[in-house]
Amino acid sequence: MPAGPLECPCPPAGVIDVVGKKWAMCVVTLLGRNGDLRFGPIQRALPRVSPATLTATLRALERHGLVRRQRTVQDRRVPGSYRLTAPGEALYRSLLPLASWLRSSEA
Repeated sequence: MPAGPLECPCPPAGVIDVVGKKWAMCVVTLLGRNGDLRFGPIQRALPRVSPATLTATLRALERHGLVRRQRTVQDRRVPGSYRLTAPGEALYRSLLPLASWLRSSEA
C-alpha cells in the first residue's frame, strides 16, 4: 500500500490533448521520417485531412514546441517548411516502439 497520496505520473494534460489529436501523431511521424517538409507534401501524404485541419494541427504542434516552421526566404508569399524541434524528435523516437507494436498487432 502506498505511503502517501496517489498522484498521476503522466505529463500535463495540455500536451496530451495536442498529441492525442487524430492527425498530430501522423504529422510528427511524417516529419520524423522525412525531415523538413512543406505544407503541400504533408497534405499529399495525408489526403484524408482537410487543409484547415492540417493547418490547425501544425499550429498546435508549433505552440507546444514540437514543430517549428521555417521560412526559406523573407518573402511572406514564399511558403516555409516544417521540421521537428528537439522535443518533437524525442516524441518521434518514443512513438517508434508504439508504431512497431501496432504493426505487429495487426498481423
